[in-house]
Amino acid sequence: MKVSRREFVRYAAVGVVGMAGGLVLGRYVPGLRMTTYGTRHRLAITEALVEMVDRKPVYHWAFEDLNNPQHLPQIPGPLIEAVEGDEIALSVANTLPDSHGFRIPGVPGEIGVGIVVAPGETKTIEFDAPAGGSYIYMDHLNAPVNRVLGLHGPMVVLPKSGNTPYSNPTPNVQRLFDDLGTAEHFPGEPWKSERSRIWVFSTVDPRFNAMAERGETIDPVRFTDEYVPRYFTINGESGAFSSHNHHTTPEGRVGQPHIIRIMNTGVNADSPHIHGNHVYLLARRNAEGVLCIQENVILVDTFTDEVAQCMDWLLPFIRPPDIPGDERVPLREQVKTELSLTLGGVGQSPLMYPMHGHNEQSQSAAGGNYPQGMVTGWIITGDLDGVDLPPSNSEEKGGPAERH
Repeated sequence: MKVSRREFVRYAAVGVVGMAGGLVLGRYVPGLRMTTYGTRHRLAITEALVEMVDRKPVYHWAFEDLNNPQHLPQIPGPLIEAVEGDEIALSVANTLPDSHGFRIPGVPGEIGVGIVVAPGETKTIEFDAPAGGSYIYMDHLNAPVNRVLGLHGPMVVLPKSGNTPYSNPTPNVQRLFDDLGTAEHFPGEPWKSERSRIWVFSTVDPRFNAMAERGETIDPVRFTDEYVPRYFTINGESGAFSSHNHHTTPEGRVGQPHIIRIMNTGVNADSPHIHGNHVYLLARRNAEGVLCIQENVILVDTFTDEVAQCMDWLLPFIRPPDIPGDERVPLREQVKTELSLTLGGVGQSPLMYPMHGHNEQSQSAAGGNYPQGMVTGWIITGDLDGVDLPPSNSEEKGGPAERH
């Protein structure tokens, strides 16, 4: 069985991997943690097999982190992280037989327009890190084919100063961040940059991935007209994997706000919906890289993320309003009985709330495997006073007799 134009294709670093027909050198990689390596970046455009949630390997193009000793391809690509004004030195090597591109919309200069890297070529470019915010880098050639088949990744730039994620926040965004940890509605702490998560949304139609594996040219018009996604991923994972990856799920105590940077690299507009808290929509960056920081900061639980768009949310980590009782009583006491339960082998402590899409098909995988699509969650680990929630009882509790 042929698995690649190469002697073998490596598995990408997206989750638990195994063997495919005994012919692929598989590696066990624990849940995705996007690598970052300062401001000097060495990437290779390569190929890999990516294991889907139903354990089927699907061929992808991928970025490889050449600064990582394991040299593993990654879906999405390695996290590029910098502070505004840092000099970024970036090299991109193309190991594939066709030309590919590299573009970061929203960055001034050549890299914002996009460079072309011929087969066997390495191109190096230096640029100053742009204004603070969320960015997508991608292969912009033959759009949207190359981007959707795996050649995409996140870039995050922090501002030189200030307490927000932006170099030039609007007055209302600035006021929101000033209120965190100081206003009555936001008891707890200010936002800290380490309390951030990235959700890169993408889609997979294995028919076109198989065409790429065979070396066939993919017409972007046909791709757009005939593409039927069978897998919907967050950071390359779906369902149970994306829901239990602590590098994907925001996790903290009440009063520890998080930023969620959402980046849509697939073919569908997605409408992520979060439970337990509403979120503040802070900013959006469109497909051409134009950033719009909100003048009117709206509080939502669902908002549409368009194709190739970035969207930033503030998840305030306030005490969930759906928990009844006196708000002065700590969570660990208010829901003590519920937190002690173990139901179906699953402990109910800490508190976990889901995030799922309101685009119904995005919740499935492989044409109907539900709920193994674009789903994840967020976790409350403790109270406002810094005390952890109690662990669940290790013995099964809360069966029908007990509950009634």
